[in-house]
Amino acid sequence: MIEVPNDDRTVDANDLIDIAERAFSSPTYSILKRKEEGELVYKAHKNPKFVEDVVRDILKTILNRYKYLPDDVMVVVRSESEESIHKHNAFAERITTLEELRR
Repeated sequence: MIEVPNDDRTVDANDLIDIAERAFSSPTYSILKRKEEGELVYKAHKNPKFVEDVVRDILKTILNRYKYLPDDVMVVVRSESEESIHKHNAFAERITTLEELRR
């Protein structure tokens, strides 16, 4: 989530979706055939990421893509991994401003 000022500067929601999806270990899909699922699992294991890694990657991309936004813009990034082998989910969150990130 990015809270932009009430002026001509905008952030396209589709850009934020793209940023989030590119931060994952591998692409996500709603339906896969068995062979495709195996390939997806293989790709994910070649690029493992914890939820903290996903949050860091999203913040880094936001900094690079939205250099035109002012320092006081609030940025909230959350990542949750719904675990299947643990008794709990993994969760990471960072609430910050662009000024803090730029430092």
